[in-house]
Amino acid sequence: MGFKLGVLPVLGGRGTADPGVTAVFVRRIEELGCESVWAVEHLVVPEAYRSDYPYDPSGRMGLGPADDIPDPLEWLTFAAAHTTRLVLGTAMLILPLHHPVGLAKRLATLDVLSGGRLIAGVGVGWLREEYDAVGVPFAGRGRLADEYLDVLRALWTGSPASHHGSAVRFDAVHSAPRPTRPGGVPVMVGGHSVAAVRRAARFATDFYPLGVDVPALARLLDRLRAECAALGRDPAEVAVTVRGPGTRSEADALRELGVARVVIRADPRDPELLAATVDRYRHEVLGE
Repeated sequence: MGFKLGVLPVLGGRGTADPGVTAVFVRRIEELGCESVWAVEHLVVPEAYRSDYPYDPSGRMGLGPADDIPDPLEWLTFAAAHTTRLVLGTAMLILPLHHPVGLAKRLATLDVLSGGRLIAGVGVGWLREEYDAVGVPFAGRGRLADEYLDVLRALWTGSPASHHGSAVRFDAVHSAPRPTRPGGVPVMVGGHSVAAVRRAARFATDFYPLGVDVPALARLLDRLRAECAALGRDPAEVAVTVRGPGTRSEADALRELGVARVVIRADPRDPELLAATVDRYRHEVLGE
């Protein structure tokens, strides 16, 4: 089985917010036959923070105040205008930091304007100081994310739509345009916790377990199958995406686990280096 190959731009400096760089980057990804491009989110980067970044042993993320982190939906809208086939994904929107009624409209609009190419990747985040800046409580963010996913589904699939939750309430409203697909914009849930697995089983078309090795991934997928079974859902309905493996043996192990997509990082500022990176990765790691 061949993997779908996604590309996430390496952030740093001013490259990812440069319109010329971005246009060339996404067109080149499409020309190379990659399946998708992915955009990350941080609304703010604190000057100093005490939160531990969970995906590096240092506990520090590799981004700082001098690095551009464009709004992912605005950036993907720009990318959509310069491509025709490339799938457009967020990895990840920090869902509790967005009011879901407005977010439902923004996601549906991008989905329609791109011809149905959007995957809405969502997570709950790790940076308490970012929550503080927005004025959203860090505690309880998982429950808030679950309710917000219910709101998105209601607005995308019901007309009129109603929702009566602890954080959001509305009666008989309409939100248009509607997403191109009957079930709404496909939702990818990111994370590696039990709560993330449960959220993926309940809401997602895709699951992106971040920062885990192959044995840990196998355990998470066992749990995902169990959670889907408890809901009466076929686990095959939830496609699995992972960060690109570093070796051929790891790629083979991920195939055995049924992983559908791998995402690699590439510098957006050098299109020739991008082509060499993708070609080398396909040959040396994926064996394609």
